[in-house]
Amino acid sequence: MTIAAVLVAGCLALAVAGSAVATLVRHPKIVDTAAAVGFPVQHVWMLGVVKLAAAVGLACGLLWWPVSVAAALGLVAYFVAAIGMHLRAHQRDIAAPAVFLALSTAAAVLLAGVGP
Repeated sequence: MTIAAVLVAGCLALAVAGSAVATLVRHPKIVDTAAAVGFPVQHVWMLGVVKLAAAVGLACGLLWWPVSVAAALGLVAYFVAAIGMHLRAHQRDIAAPAVFLALSTAAAVLLAGVGP
């Protein structure tokens, strides 16, 4: 595994884990954003579980690369959907999901290049 792949995946895992914790404790900004884009507020905890699972997958995937590739690709899909929901709701504040999408994409590309 390359140093770049480990660094990007590690940084992404830490960032997503932090976001997952904030989501699971129902940080007011996250709950307000979910409501603004039309996501059911009572199901926000599910988003936290998905993010936490991805963070664990990225971390465990450092031992077996296919797991980290799957986690990174799952995050790419998650953040594409998040940006889509923001745009559908005419919310133009997409900086955070766009940064996460860029990191997820970079991790997926770097980690996929590690395999056979």
